[in-house]
Formats: sequence, C-alpha cells, structure tokens
Amino acid sequence: MLPEDVLVSAIARAVGEPSGGVVLGIGDDAAVLDDGTVVSTDILVEGVHFDLGRTTPRDVGHRAATANLSDLAAMGARPVALLAAFGLPPGFDDAAGVAAGMREHGVPVAGGDLSRAPVLIVSVTALGRSDRPVRRSGGRPGDVLVVTGPLGGQAAAGYAGRVMPRTVEGCALAAVATAMIDLSDGIATDAARLARASGTGAVIELERLPRAPGATVEQAATGGEDYELLAALPSGTEAPVPVTIVGRLTEGGDVTMVDAVGVPQQLRGWDHFA
Repeated sequence: MLPEDVLVSAIARAVGEPSGGVVLGIGDDAAVLDDGTVVSTDILVEGVHFDLGRTTPRDVGHRAATANLSDLAAMGARPVALLAAFGLPPGFDDAAGVAAGMREHGVPVAGGDLSRAPVLIVSVTALGRSDRPVRRSGGRPGDVLVVTGPLGGQAAAGYAGRVMPRTVEGCALAAVATAMIDLSDGIATDAARLARASGTGAVIELERLPRAPGATVEQAATGGEDYELLAALPSGTEAPVPVTIVGRLTEGGDVTMVDAVGVPQQLRGWDHFA
C-alpha cells in the first residue's frame, strides 16, 4: 500500500483546491474557514490503534480527543467543541465511558452519531477558533525549530500512557511562529512534513531532543503520539512559553537527523501504511 503522505496527496488532487468559505484544506493539521473556524478530524480503530484488553473505554475516548485537540493546538486554535461518532461492536455497552474520557479535556461534546460495527471505532471532529491560524508552510531557512516538551514517552510506555494536548502553548506560539505541526507521528516524520510544506530543508540535532523518562534517543526521534508541538521561530525570537531548540530550517530540500558529532542517522517515524 502507498505511504500515508502519498495517499493524502492523491486525495487532495482528487477533491481539488478548497473553495467557498474554506481558506485552508487538505494537507495541514486542520482545515481553516474564512471566519477563523478551525476543524480537525481523526479516527481510532480497535485492533489498529488500541487493544481493549489493555485499554479502558475511557482511555480510548481521552486519546481520541487528544489527537484532535492537538491538531487545533498546532494551528494556534482554542477549542470550542467536539463531535463524536462511535461504531459499536456486539457486546460493547460502554459508549458512555468513551464519551466520559473525551469530556476529561474540558471541551464540550456537542453531538455525534452511533452505528453498529465489527470492532470499536471512535471518530472525533474538533472545532476551534483562531485569529491567526499557523500553517505548516510558513517556515523560512534560518528559522530555529523548537519543541514544547519531552519526546518518546509514549513509545517508552508502550503507548499506554495519557498525554494532554498543548493547547495553551499552541495559542501562545501562534503569535511568533512561522510554522507549526503537532508531533503525532514522531519528529523524524513530522519535521520532514513541516519542512516540505515550507519548501525548505531541516537539520534536527538528536542530542538536543528533550527525552521523557526512560525514552531512548531513537524513541524520542521516532515515537508517535507524544502530541508535543514542533514550531519554527525566526532566529533570535524569544518564545512566549518554555521550549527546547532542537534544530533549524535550511536551504534546499534535505531533512537530516544528526548525532552528537554531526553524522546523519536514518530514522523514520510512524506511517499507518508502511
């Protein structure tokens, strides 16, 4: 099967350029409407994203909401509401538990849909607002790359932990960032997405990556679902929230992960279809 980014590009070509009230369509963390509404959607499928033998329904709901709220954070948007659609398998009777997990983020769950399904499926759409949505595509050569917190924690914990989206940090960074993305698939993959969208290259210095307790350098670089933010800031800009500088955007199109002595390392983050 084709890689995820190739599939997304093919879908974007099939549906065409956004029109009407859509300012930003497929290809970023979220869509943006001309009134400042920011919209993101994501889906979790039992057997692909989680195992109910190891994960409670409440944790599934919390995780599903996190993925979408993190996309809003990457655009610098404040959340307004969530919509949820559940596909429920035979014998599963705790849809309320899934919804309760979503509600733990303090964002209203305003509606949704229910259907039968062969496995548990949770699809969430997040609605937010932003006066200055930050795209992936605004970065420039010379911008420094910063992250909002430790990486590799989910990989080190076997993807069984809980994380919270960086909503406050995303809204604050929106005032100064030229580009931003959430680290859902690992910085090795997501830094390349930001650089490609900005038409630049990038260098990530692996020894600079802030690591979660117990995480290896490789887990910090490739582990997904940390939901920290990666932002590009003009050189010399003071960040409004605590961040760690991990690299820079460069001329050209090469994205390189280098070790402590500058040797490139071949690392790749998560791809659903790899």
